[in-house]
Amino acid sequence: MSDAPPEVRTAATRQEFAVCATALAAAFADDPLMTFLWPDAHRRHAALPRYFTATLRHEHGRIGVVDYLADHTGRPIAVAAWDGPDRGGPMAGLARTLRAAPRTLTALGGRVGAGLDVRRRLDAHEPSAPHWTLVNLGVTPAAQRRGLARILLDHRLAAVDAHGHPAHLVCTRAENVALYQRFGFTVSDEFALADGTPLWSMDRPPAHR
Repeated sequence: MSDAPPEVRTAATRQEFAVCATALAAAFADDPLMTFLWPDAHRRHAALPRYFTATLRHEHGRIGVVDYLADHTGRPIAVAAWDGPDRGGPMAGLARTLRAAPRTLTALGGRVGAGLDVRRRLDAHEPSAPHWTLVNLGVTPAAQRRGLARILLDHRLAAVDAHGHPAHLVCTRAENVALYQRFGFTVSDEFALADGTPLWSMDRPPAHR
């Protein structure tokens, strides 16, 4: 058996986005931000695959990358969705939102207002200069504690550093702040959702080339 780390793949097809969404749904089933959006666990677990499929396919897969690690069957078990620095202007953003809207609105159901409020709070902490944003990083429960998140971070940040770009993320769990700090992110602000759920805005300067 080889001790080599698993190969990082980048999703490019509709099927890859769909199975990556399933992995993220499992990873984020009890995430504080997702729990705020869907307080009812049954509705949350039903909505997350649809929500992630829409955002990966119509947003992050178009303006960034969706990296993943797979098990021996090829099924994704760890996924990282990034938005890149070239996101276009307001009209481009509106077009992406409209393409994703049928699925995201269905997933949100009666929580559309909560979803818009979350989006507004996250956007308020997005840097103005061109940068990469780590939007989602998740490992399925059965595959956790194997260093898979670190493999995905190492892979994409090497490319970010090669181009001298800064990076940004919003951490949704206090216990994960230390992980991101090991990769050069620092907390720039702590803020909260409408119900008081804490979030941490974290930024990473461009690497010296």
